[in-house]
Parts: sequence; structure tokens; C-alpha cells
Amino acid sequence: MDWGPIRLFLLWIVAALGLAAAQPAWADGSPAGSTCHANGNATETYTAIAQDPARWNCTTAGWSVASARNFVRFDLSESSETPTAFTTRLTRFTTMRLTVIGRDGTTASRQLTEREVTPSTDDWMLSADLPRIAGPIATVVVEIEGARHTGMLSFAKLTGASDGVSLSHELLIAGLCGMLCMPLLFNFAFFRVLRERFLLWHVLATACMLIHTLVTSGLINRFLTLDIVQLSLASAFSVAGGIAAASAFSADLIEPGKLDPIQRRLLRCVGLWMLPVTLVYLFVSGDLRPYVAPFYLASLLPPMGLFVWVMLVAWRRGSRAVYYQAAAWLPVMVTAAVRIGSALGLTDGPIEMLVAQHYALGLEVVITSLGVFDRLLSIRRERDLAVAEIRIIEEQSERDPLTGLLNRRGLETRFETLRAEGYRAMAVIDLDKFKSVNDTYGHVTGDAVLCAAAEALEPDVDTRAIRLGGEEFLLLLRGVDVVNRAERRRQAIATRIAAQIPGLDRMVTASMGLVEMPDDDAMRAEFNVLYGHCDRLLYEAKDAGRNRTMREKMQSFGGLRPRAA
Repeated sequence: MDWGPIRLFLLWIVAALGLAAAQPAWADGSPAGSTCHANGNATETYTAIAQDPARWNCTTAGWSVASARNFVRFDLSESSETPTAFTTRLTRFTTMRLTVIGRDGTTASRQLTEREVTPSTDDWMLSADLPRIAGPIATVVVEIEGARHTGMLSFAKLTGASDGVSLSHELLIAGLCGMLCMPLLFNFAFFRVLRERFLLWHVLATACMLIHTLVTSGLINRFLTLDIVQLSLASAFSVAGGIAAASAFSADLIEPGKLDPIQRRLLRCVGLWMLPVTLVYLFVSGDLRPYVAPFYLASLLPPMGLFVWVMLVAWRRGSRAVYYQAAAWLPVMVTAAVRIGSALGLTDGPIEMLVAQHYALGLEVVITSLGVFDRLLSIRRERDLAVAEIRIIEEQSERDPLTGLLNRRGLETRFETLRAEGYRAMAVIDLDKFKSVNDTYGHVTGDAVLCAAAEALEPDVDTRAIRLGGEEFLLLLRGVDVVNRAERRRQAIATRIAAQIPGLDRMVTASMGLVEMPDDDAMRAEFNVLYGHCDRLLYEAKDAGRNRTMREKMQSFGGLRPRAA
């Protein structure tokens, strides 16, 4: 049997025990360089529990704020850098007492409230200067009363003069915040074009994410002097506002028919859930204080579950917008799930992942903005198609389906525009004895006669032809020689019908009443007035034997009669 590996293992054990024995031991037997924590009631002090090793936990587990007072002890080795400050997660508390114990037994203490500590400028941290003593430091004891989050204990550390602020990190966060500002401008610009409510929700959600990033990254402390209370309020309400606005944004962004009404209503009601939860988190204290943070974090799970459910339903129903929503929110939900799970006790201590959260929020805003742009393009296309369809329908409603000419409705809606364009002659044309054509040859032949008459009217850039109904047509003319041009069209009706409809036993002629308006804009008449004059002239032509034109030139209205030409 080869005893070589066994000898090496035994030598390693002996060496480790020797090193451990060489380290100075403290009151509870913990080695120098360790960090230990303990819990106590409101009346216990460090002196009272320092001599009881069973009260101290020198591992990275078992963090709890359930007791009224918490102790964190840092045992420094002789080679440790002399610390100058205590740093931990930014969390509300009642009082904090910092005690420095020298190797010669000298002690110095200072007591602080939450308004007397200094927020960090590059992280969601706070710091407080340690009291000074003359000699080397052996132990630093931190007593915290009323802590609201276990992270204040698990993230506790001592910092020295060499631990400076990371300027590169601050610059990255500043760039990220600048990127978050861009969608605010774009959304307001888009809203001026398309008045979609989801754009305003996206503005609010992005603004909340921007505020949350500024606050939790510590960058806001570069520009404003805020205490822990103000920072905590800004952080909590920006989270609540961001979640509520993002949920309402999703309810309005996802296409119609891709969600049920109940799902959209639940998304819009998330704000009603987040507001009381946030108030509880910020202001409830007393015996419920230890449970506030876990309750708050657990309360974030229902909105997350709702969001996942909504995304799955929309995806199964073929939503296009949901792909952007899912891609945008996946990193945020992963980091949130890790933070919530660790805070609820699934790991030894809370995992903040704040840097990952900042970048996840930035990524969310970028992808969501792309989703907004894509949705706006879809809405624009849908509206353009709808407008085109409406125009087609309107055009069809203003056209005679048999002849393709404008009908009376189409003429009346355009009459003022046409008159402004110079159309100052109106002629009403009626086919003579058309009823006998229908009675003798049937309506199919009658329709063919009407179509041939419409073709004979030859509308062009200076002539508009309208079918008023039945066998009655109307011409609007502009330019020179309007009377002769209208007359040629009236006479062409009989020729065109004879050429296109063989077998008729007689010529189908037409009678016409024509009115010319003067070029003077003051001499204007409404459509019905002009049509009435033309209709009267038409019946005069009928009474005079048909197949002829009667015309007048208007001189004035309101008392002066038209002049017969």
C-alpha cells in the first residue's frame, strides 16, 4: 500500500492546525480577520453578549433582522489595512452605533441616525466614518437598531482610504441614463402624429426606470443632497410606478383580439396593487418590521405571474407586439427573481445584482422602444388601409354604378370647389321619351342607352359629367365656348346611341337647359338655385318640341332675372 498520499494529507492537517493556532484568538475564539454577527434585544449591548461565543455566527448565513438590535463585528488581523469607514447596503434603520476597539483596549464610539450617514455615489450603499483612536484597531463593532432589510447586515464591510469611487462605473451609469432619456423625446414626437395612449404609458414607465436607476446607482447623489428617507421613497415609488405604467402600457400595446378583456383589466389594475404594498413597505414598523421586506418582495410575484400569463396568451393568439415585450422583460424578471428568491431565504444572504438590474432596465427600454416603433408602423399601415378603404367607399358612394359618372351626392360635395376652379356653366340634359325605350325593349336595353349617353358626354379636364338619376344628366363646364361644347355633346348622344344600340325603331334624342354664370365672384348662386334654373329651361325645351337647348346667362341674383340668350 502506498502511504505517500496519506502522509501528505496528515502533514497538511498538521500545518493547518498550526496556522490556526498561530492566529490571535478573541473573546469568543473567532480568528482575526473574521466577520461575525449576532442578535439581541433592545436593552442588550455589545458588552453583554461579547463574552458568549454561542451568540455569535461567523458564517455567511443566518442573517436576520427579526430582533430589535443587530450586531456585526469585524475582527482585524495585524496585517489588515486600517479602516476609515463602515459601508453597507442602503436601508432604513433607527439608530446605528459604531465602536472601535484598539489592540491596547482603547475604545471610541459614535451614534448615528439614518439622516447622518452618507449615501454612496456609485452604488445603493451608505457609509459612515469610524471614530478615531490613536493606536492600531483590533475590532470594529456595529450595533444597528431597527434595520428593515437583512442586506444591511450581510453587505456590511469596512473600507479604507484606498477604496475609492469607481469613476468608470459612474460614467457607464450616466451613459445608460442618457440612453433612457431618448425614448422620452421620441414618444412625445410619435404622440403628436398618432394619439395612442400606450405612448404616454411608455413615457411614464421609462421615466420611472430612469429615476430608479439614478437613485439606486447612487448617481443622483452627485447632483442632489438626499437622505436615506428621501432615497428610499424615490426608489420604492419609482418601482411601483414603473411596474404599474409598464403593465398599463402592455394592456394598450398588445393588439386587439390578442387578449381577453379580463387580462387587460388586470394589467391596468396592477397600480392599485402596488400602491398599498409600497406604503406598507415604507411606513409599517413595530412588531411587523422584520416581515415588511419579505412581504414587499413576495408581493412582486403576482404582477410577474400576471405578466407571464398575459404574454403566453398573447403569444398563442399570434400577437406580434408580445415578442418585443417578452424579450424586453425577460432580463428584468430574471434579475428580479434572483433578488426576490435570495431575500426570501433561498440563499445564505440577499443577492442585490443592482448592476445587472441597471443594464436589464436599459435593455428593456431599448427593446420596448423598438416594439413601440414596430407597433406604430403597424397602426399606421392599418390606418392607411382603413383610410384607403373609406375613400374607396366614399368614391363608390359618389359614383353612379351603371355609368361610372359622378352622382348628385358627389357633385354637391364638390360643387364649391369646382366653382372656385372656374366651372361657371351648368347644363341639365334629359333623354327624350326614354320611358318608351324601357317599356318597348326592356331595362337591359335601357341601361345600354344610358351608358351610351354617358359616353357621349365625354368628360374631360374642362368638362364634368354627372348622372343625376334616371335619364337625367348634368354638365359643368369651364373655359371658352362652353355653350357650343355642351351643345355638341347633347347632339352626340343620339349619334352614339344609334351606333351602339342597333335595332331601335327611332332616334333617342336629348333636351338641355343651360345656364352661364358671370365671372364676377359676387354673382354667386347655390347649387339648388342654379339647378332650378337649368331644370326650368329644360322643361321649356321639352315644351318647345324636345331635341333642343334652352339657355340663359345669369346677370344677378336676388331680384334681377336671368337674361335669356
